[in-house]
Amino acid sequence: MLRRPVLVLAAVLVGVAGCGQPSEVGAPAPAASQLTPGPQASSGPTSSPRVAPSTSPTPAAPTSAGPESAVPSPSCSAHVPKRLSLEGKHGRAFAFAPLDHPGQVTVEGEVSGSQAWSTSKVLVVAAFLATTADGDPDAVSGTNRRLIAAALERSDGDAVAALRRQIPGSPGRAMTAVLRSIGDRRTVAPDSLEGTMAWTPREQVRFMAALQQGKVVSKRASAYLLKTMRPIKQHRWGLGTVGARSFKGGWLRQGRITRQMGLLDGYAVAISSDQGPVIRQTDGDSAHVAAMDDLAAVLADRLAYERRCK
Repeated sequence: MLRRPVLVLAAVLVGVAGCGQPSEVGAPAPAASQLTPGPQASSGPTSSPRVAPSTSPTPAAPTSAGPESAVPSPSCSAHVPKRLSLEGKHGRAFAFAPLDHPGQVTVEGEVSGSQAWSTSKVLVVAAFLATTADGDPDAVSGTNRRLIAAALERSDGDAVAALRRQIPGSPGRAMTAVLRSIGDRRTVAPDSLEGTMAWTPREQVRFMAALQQGKVVSKRASAYLLKTMRPIKQHRWGLGTVGARSFKGGWLRQGRITRQMGLLDGYAVAISSDQGPVIRQTDGDSAHVAAMDDLAAVLADRLAYERRCK
């Protein structure tokens, strides 16, 4: 007569034991931590404050690579095909950053210097617009607009010199102030021979991203610069062979680096090379054309890989 109550009590105890904490096997895993992008440009007014040439910016000491050197995904950087990477390679280099995350700058490769050469012509024109036209291209005379076109399309040295002479006060100070206004604390422009200044691929990527965002001098000035950075046919090597829509090159002679900066496939980019023979250009200088064509092709494939890997 006591067997049935004992069995019922045992069943009740087993049921109660099965009602503990729910299993965590099916619980959603916490979100994986994301890379922290580098500093972003502020989302304030679309136009940057006008640059005062009388300001004397003091360059900050170079800092070690921080979040800016981050790439979009750790899995991407860990599995980049060897043919698309310049890590540990000498004689050529590239830098790039997605325009939607311009603080995520990737720099690979190494060249013999970082002289700006004729890429600096864009900076001279930017300082000219800031100091003589209050950032408004419509206020520029027809004569000066032709000089700007010659400087940015044909890389005409006489044209850019004529524009530089019109910058009031110190041209170098005005150019440096433009750079400081977009967050470049390292590059310092001289009053003349600006092509000899050190302008690293990383900072050139910063500059091109700021142009795309309309933050160089003003929104109208930035758009005008990008529209005018369309080289003549003879200078469309390198980035021009892979579809860059706005870019500017810099070159001098054999034994010096050849470089370009521009916009390509949703990225701000900069490339440079000091490899191979040189070809004499229309301005009398010589450029590493074949090497830059090859480097631009590698970069275009790398950017396609980065987009797929996001």
